[in-house]
Amino acid sequence: MAQKVLVIDDGVSTAHLVEQILDEDFPTFDVLLAQRASDAFERFHLAQPALIILNDTLPDSEAEAVCYRLLNEPATAKVPVALMSGSERGRELEEKYENVVTVLPKPATTEALRPVIREALNGGKRFPHPSNTILFRDPGRIIFSGHTAFFSLRNALAMAIGDKITGVLRVFINQVPIELFFSKGRFLFATTRNVQLYCRDSSVILSSTNLGLITEAQINQHVTGCPIVLYLATRSGFPHDDVVQITREHGQRLFANLWTGGRLHFEFADLDSFPEYARNFPPTEDDPENWVLASLRHVKFDWLPASQRPDPNGNPAYTRKGYDLVQKLRLNDVEARFATSVNGSESLQSIAKKINVPLNDALLIVFRFQALEIIDYWSSSVLSLPPTQTNPSGEGEGEKVVGGQ
Repeated sequence: MAQKVLVIDDGVSTAHLVEQILDEDFPTFDVLLAQRASDAFERFHLAQPALIILNDTLPDSEAEAVCYRLLNEPATAKVPVALMSGSERGRELEEKYENVVTVLPKPATTEALRPVIREALNGGKRFPHPSNTILFRDPGRIIFSGHTAFFSLRNALAMAIGDKITGVLRVFINQVPIELFFSKGRFLFATTRNVQLYCRDSSVILSSTNLGLITEAQINQHVTGCPIVLYLATRSGFPHDDVVQITREHGQRLFANLWTGGRLHFEFADLDSFPEYARNFPPTEDDPENWVLASLRHVKFDWLPASQRPDPNGNPAYTRKGYDLVQKLRLNDVEARFATSVNGSESLQSIAKKINVPLNDALLIVFRFQALEIIDYWSSSVLSLPPTQTNPSGEGEGEKVVGGQ
């Protein structure tokens, strides 16, 4: 598990600079990006970063409102904030909020960022291996483990499915894992004891439930991992089919955070029996690729850090198995139109225009299809190389924009 730096900025240039600095000076750290204040706290609770770099102009909030909330929430109050500002207002915020440790001029530069990052991360708290913090963990039941810098998350899922294992895949993006239960290689649902992350999207059931009961359910999830809706269902008599569907969809939404979470540690533990809350939960009938696709649809474009953003001038082309795989997927209308337009020679911008979708939506489809290994994506820099410098076999040349995920 790599520790994180959170960049809150509506552009990606600062995140790109931070990525370069971390690659050179702090290779065990990753960058997470939030382009709106409304996403910033969601991303924080996902990864609990060691440093926050905040632009003083955001499309949906004033920087002061973000600084105030960061300082007044216990989970975020101690995290240093480097504020990027082009006015005297930045100095005023530095004096007013103790969590703002420095003010950087805009636009950000490597020279200005590097000493701030070094000071924050050199003195930062080092955490033990996350799996060592789990109560009731039995090391003897671990079947396999790994790190997405070397072994992709999709391959980890494939191992559990292919071997038809019953157990739990734990993926660590911070000290509290996201857990995905399997029954004989079939998905049950994903959950976590990180209640703030799990409960950020309230369902209709929650909006119509007594607040005291919701609080009780949240405390129970923090202790046991039982999804809040499953706990409420045992006390409020909600329709079984609705509860199953909501729990599955909420788990896919939760798991979506991992696709843009940087480098992650994972482990799979077999189980003699599930926790009580999961014992009677029916496995999904979805095949693995459709489950993964449903999870990937919850990824927001604003979550993609610079290293995972496809070049908009590139060309998508099917992999050897991609065309057959895409026929088996339950594509939505836009994905289906995109899939029929991929021919290996047409640029993404041209495809987006042809099927009449915004470019960012087309880029997200590229992200999903790459994660599923349906397409390779040739960046404009590769396409512009002289013929003698390209690889006709298509191996080793394509730019991997999905990283280790």
